[in-house]
Amino acid sequence: WLKTYDYRNSLLSDIIAGLTVGVMIVPQSMSYAKLAGLPVEYGLYSSLAPVYAYALFGTSRQLAVGPVALISLLLNSGLSLIMSNAGMTPENTENYDEIYGTLAIQTSFLVGVFYIIMGVFRLGFITIFLSHAVVSGFTSAAAIIIGTSQLKYLFGYSIPSDKTLHKMLYNIFKDIAKFNWGTFLLGSSCVFFLLGMKKLAVKFPKLKYARALAPLIVTVFTIVLQATVDIESKGIPIVGYIPQGLPKFSGGKAVNIDDFGSLLVVIISIVIVGFMESIAIAKQLAGKNNYEIDSSKELIGLGVANLTGGLFGGYPLTGSFSRSAVNNEAGAKSGISAVITATLVGLVLIFFTPIFELLSLPTLASIVISGVVSLVDYDEAKYLWKVHTFDFSVWMFAFLGTLFLGVELGLGIAVGLSLLLVIFESAYPHTAILGRLPGTTEYRNIKNYNQAERYDGIVIVRVDAPIYFANTQNIQDKVQKYENRASSEKGIPVQFVIIEFSAVAHIDTSALHTLHEMHNNFHKRNIRLCITNPNAKVMQRLLSSGLIDDIGRESIFVSTHDAVSYCLNEMDYDEIQTKKTTDDVHLEETFPLKLNVEDSLINDPEPLKLDAEETPANDASEMNDIESAPVAK
Repeated sequence: WLKTYDYRNSLLSDIIAGLTVGVMIVPQSMSYAKLAGLPVEYGLYSSLAPVYAYALFGTSRQLAVGPVALISLLLNSGLSLIMSNAGMTPENTENYDEIYGTLAIQTSFLVGVFYIIMGVFRLGFITIFLSHAVVSGFTSAAAIIIGTSQLKYLFGYSIPSDKTLHKMLYNIFKDIAKFNWGTFLLGSSCVFFLLGMKKLAVKFPKLKYARALAPLIVTVFTIVLQATVDIESKGIPIVGYIPQGLPKFSGGKAVNIDDFGSLLVVIISIVIVGFMESIAIAKQLAGKNNYEIDSSKELIGLGVANLTGGLFGGYPLTGSFSRSAVNNEAGAKSGISAVITATLVGLVLIFFTPIFELLSLPTLASIVISGVVSLVDYDEAKYLWKVHTFDFSVWMFAFLGTLFLGVELGLGIAVGLSLLLVIFESAYPHTAILGRLPGTTEYRNIKNYNQAERYDGIVIVRVDAPIYFANTQNIQDKVQKYENRASSEKGIPVQFVIIEFSAVAHIDTSALHTLHEMHNNFHKRNIRLCITNPNAKVMQRLLSSGLIDDIGRESIFVSTHDAVSYCLNEMDYDEIQTKKTTDDVHLEETFPLKLNVEDSLINDPEPLKLDAEETPANDASEMNDIESAPVAK
């Protein structure tokens, strides 16, 4: 974007947007660092060098990257499990926080490496296998877990953390007698104020900056409160010491990885969720601003940002829904806004950390809670219940799985469900029996068009998917079922099965073998297989496999109507031949001894004269007459 950047028209807008996001990201990044189980400076470090890196390598002009709630939760849950499995707790390990921080840095570095590899090999398509219902269910449950995990700062007493909702609720109410009204009133007041400012910004567009300024307002308010009233002495905890100055180079920690295998699950979960969240926002903003996003280049941009975070004391980051929306509404035109945001964070680290040491923890918790409320997508659940009950069931499965089994298993369930849906839809493709719309040459699904006409002795089937090894058996079974049903309904044997290939984009060798088998089975029962409208690629496979030679080149048609016309002609011709044979036999039985050579018609044969009804239809008008009846007898 630097090559085409219009400094005259865009610079001022980018500066305003960058400052707006900057005042928002400082308290948010500190809050999300606490959610991740890290000191607040890790959040600030993740909002500095990585943001500069994304501004240079990212493809979205409005995407605001940095710490976010969902990634912070995934990191906390994953690293806590690793430490627990290693037998390390804050009580028995003196340098627990240092080891935990090192693992966070290594995770950020490796997430960046994964992103870059995926970008180089153009693997951005992977996230399309996660259905919207599954992602929404997982995100909604994760948001509830995030909000519940912050209640300890509002209630004012230590609550053991857990990855499942029911255990967290048990831990909360187990020591409810320690409830602190001071921290609760401060924290809940900040939550209501933040949510109110969000609603105000939505209802009154002129107050759009209220959403961005709200976190800064509550931050300044509680800092002033601590400086004047000393709320810490009244039992309300504050942030405390924050190292002043820019982050030191942490490349030595990032690359000195002892146990890559233990980090792999955390890395993969963050890569999937992080990219899915980021690309969704980036594409939405790109559409609003009339440019396109390359998913593979975006992977590289996110990869460089996370890699840089690992090299300069940060933890994994991705695009933020709330900050990106504010960035776009504030008029961001390019990555310059991100440069301004990162510069503001750098100034805070250099000059203002002693001030932010006075910030109360309930205020940080309120920022997290207000940020995740919008992630609980109950509107989507209601929509799915109304429109598609199966997708609602999938949503609930992902939602409840995440709530009561934990985010790692919940994400695994979400991914597994999405893959199962893909496999199910692929292995059981939609097929339809077609009929002719009266007065036209169009053939449509008889379930959708009750007036569609069918012909005795002919079954027309449309396959609405590529045919390959996973679905060949299902398609074969369905075609056989349709043929059996047609024969039993009228008591008239089927003579032709027409398969429409217009929606079949691809076939593999398993499909070719199945088609050969279907042809052979039909041929034994005097049923002819016809294929209509195959594309060039499919036609080449049919030719090279020898299938066309087996079923006959005359059985391949450009359109379904051509195939039906051919089949009707063939059926009429067979009927005429059968009638002629029957008449000859009847004549021989009537005059077996009285015919001699002189009197026979053999020496002077007279051409057989056919009635109009028995004459094969050779032109379009006669064909239309034949096909006009709902069921041709």
